[in-house]
Amino acid sequence: MVSTKIVKLGNSQGIRLQKSLLKQVGLIDPINSPVQVSVEDGKIIIVPEQTKSKLMQRFDGFDLEQYWQENDPQEYDWGKPVGKELF
Repeated sequence: MVSTKIVKLGNSQGIRLQKSLLKQVGLIDPINSPVQVSVEDGKIIIVPEQTKSKLMQRFDGFDLEQYWQENDPQEYDWGKPVGKELF
């Protein structure tokens, strides 16, 4: 357990967390990292958000099994090799 104080930050309040503490929860570069804050049983819980790349976000909700059921995979003959393809 780490002891710290609530400090004034402009018109708000905040807490300072040791870098070693942030590394323990996976916040290697914590500046502007998104976190979720909740209150449970009188305790403030701060949890880092799992961020996804923009590419991974585009596949949210994509069901590969359903895709293959709806789109029967087929083999295609693209003709004779024209370069240095290996078969």
